[in-house]
Amino acid sequence: MSGRLAEETARRIRSLEIQGANAIAKAALMALAGDMDDGNLADGPALAAVLCAARPNEPMLRNLLSRFLSARPSSGRAAEAAEALLAEIARDEQRIAATGAELIQDKMTVFTHCHSSSTVGVLLEAHRLGKRFRVLNTETRPRYQGRITARELAANGVEVIHMVDSAAKYAIDGADLFIFGADAILPSGYLINKVGTGIFCLVAARYDVPAYCATHTLKIVRDHADEKVEERDPAEVWPDAPAGVLVRNPAFDKVHLKYVTAFITERGLLKDILSSALEPALT
Repeated sequence: MSGRLAEETARRIRSLEIQGANAIAKAALMALAGDMDDGNLADGPALAAVLCAARPNEPMLRNLLSRFLSARPSSGRAAEAAEALLAEIARDEQRIAATGAELIQDKMTVFTHCHSSSTVGVLLEAHRLGKRFRVLNTETRPRYQGRITARELAANGVEVIHMVDSAAKYAIDGADLFIFGADAILPSGYLINKVGTGIFCLVAARYDVPAYCATHTLKIVRDHADEKVEERDPAEVWPDAPAGVLVRNPAFDKVHLKYVTAFITERGLLKDILSSALEPALT
């Protein structure tokens, strides 16, 4: 097996050069298809395993590659089949954006955390429809993914107020909506998203702020009940921590689904995403 693209893409996923559940899944799909077209047709499952191992806690990655391998015809270029699947996902993302945009009205204040392409899509679609609102977002330490959100929104004319994570109370108190993404939806009754999401959901509940999760149903875990929370290099938090100081760096939170008002999905607004959207396993 010679999976040059798969190996390189897996490396970039591990190093966080490629980040975000949607971006990871799409990049992995095109790498898999490229290697299969490069004389590795029979090695598809093995190459997919290499890519999935780069981020074992990303169900969209697993589900998308599994759907591709199970649906791809035996003849024809793999890249063409992958591009057709990505076009389908793009249409789904437009449906997510349109569904979420209906929730946003003029003069609203929307709070968001970290960077979610689905959430950004909702906000940009609402702005495109002529709605004028402001977004308060957090920087998202230690990797500052919230700055990506701020840049993308500001570049498209959306009013953005950016703040440190620990100041989120000031953003949530008085917000009309809290919209965030998800890395995984667990059959055990939890979702996984960037660390901080859990406490922000609790604060939102305290202030009666509706909390919506914008996500594709491909992020539902279909092959087991639960997921481990990934912990990353402590040096991300404190590169030169003194001796005797133990630094923890959990990358995600597990959040009980009871804190989610509804899920903004390609199938519409879903209150109970597991019973409404869970299909037979793709594998």
